[in-house]
Amino acid sequence: MTKRVVVGELPVGGEEPLISSAVRWGDLLFLSGRAPIDTTTMRVVSDDFEEQARDVLRQIGESLEQAGSGFEHVLRVQCYLLRAEDFGVWNRVWAETFPAPRPVRTTICTGFTVPGMLIEVEATAGIPS
Repeated sequence: MTKRVVVGELPVGGEEPLISSAVRWGDLLFLSGRAPIDTTTMRVVSDDFEEQARDVLRQIGESLEQAGSGFEHVLRVQCYLLRAEDFGVWNRVWAETFPAPRPVRTTICTGFTVPGMLIEVEATAGIPS
């Protein structure tokens, strides 16, 4: 029988984790949105978009690895950008991170509740048998 399995938790400010890092359902892995936030200090890691994007992807890579997956098994990605002008840099960092054939993706420009945050990314991946 398929069941829900939590793969890691995301601490917020050193307190009890509020959300799961990822949830596995069968051979699918659903990652929570990743933000460029140091969860110990609750501060944005940088004011530079590329540094924030690389930090978010590093976090995603760590969660994928912890669950037995990797960037090559990512199926779907939802990206949230604060500024449309960062789209070109995001595409470059994306292409460097995800091997072809790349996953499906949606990118939306939006606002964030954390000042200085420029990007958040969530992903769904497969876990190979």
